[in-house]
Amino acid sequence: MIRKFWLTNSKNETKQLQSASIFLNEPQGMGFSNALGTVQYGEKLTYESAQNFEAVSGTVIFKDSSLADKYSKYHDFVTFLTYTPLTLHYQIPTSTPAEYTMDVAVNNLGKTEVKSDGLLQCDISLQCLGRWQGAEITKTGTSTSYSLTNDSHFPVGFTIKLTGSGMENPYFTLTNDSGLYGEAKFLGTFDKVTVNSKDSEQEVIVEVGGSVLPNPLSYQDLSISNGSIYVTFIKIARGTSTLAIGLDSGTLTGVEVKYVPLYRSV
Repeated sequence: MIRKFWLTNSKNETKQLQSASIFLNEPQGMGFSNALGTVQYGEKLTYESAQNFEAVSGTVIFKDSSLADKYSKYHDFVTFLTYTPLTLHYQIPTSTPAEYTMDVAVNNLGKTEVKSDGLLQCDISLQCLGRWQGAEITKTGTSTSYSLTNDSHFPVGFTIKLTGSGMENPYFTLTNDSGLYGEAKFLGTFDKVTVNSKDSEQEVIVEVGGSVLPNPLSYQDLSISNGSIYVTFIKIARGTSTLAIGLDSGTLTGVEVKYVPLYRSV
C-alpha cells in the first residue's frame, strides 16, 4: 500500500490525487515548524512557542494519453478547486491504514505546457488552515461516567449533548490524574443541554419541551469557578480523563460526546 491523497470540496465532490490521470508528486510541508520567542535569564533561555501553519505543496501531474484530455483534466481540476471550503485527505501506509484530514485553501496552482515527456506538470500550494485531524470519536449511553482518551498533540474541544426529562441544574466535570480541571453547570430545569467547546464553534443550546431557550449563556453557573479550572467551554486534556455527569433532580436518558484528535504532523 502507498500513501494516498485526495481533496473534497463544498459540493462533496472528490478529486483523487493518486489516479491514473492525476498524481500529486513529491509533496512537501507535511511536517511542522514553530515560531519561537526567547528571553535569556542568566545562562538559560526561556521561550514561548506557537505553531506555524504550513503550506502543503507539490507537483500535480496530468497523465492522460491524449493532449486534449490533459488540458481538459486541468480545467476540471481548477473548477473543482473553486468550490470552497476544501479538505485535504491523507492516508498513511501503516499496518492499520490511518486517514487524516486538514482544512486547506489554495495558495496557487501553476500552469505550464506539456513537456517532451508528454506530461502536464503544474505546481500547487495548499495553505493549511488548521491542524491535522484524526477520525471523530463518539461516545453514547445513559451512564453518568465516561472514560475519554485524547492521544493527540493538543487539548481538544468537544460536543456534549445531555437529554432527559426535567433535568434540574445539570452539570458535568472533567478530571484526570492531576484532579479536577474543568466543570460546567447550568441553573434551571431543561430537557436537553448541548455544549460545543471547539474553538471556532463554541455554543450552548438549552431546550425545554422541544423549544430552544434564548440567551443560553445566562444559565451558566459561573460561581463554580475558583480561578484554577475552566468553566463551560472546556477542552479534553491530553491523555485519559473521566467525564462525570450529574443532576440535582430529574432523569437523564441520553448522553452523546464527540471529539476529534488534533495533530501537529502525522
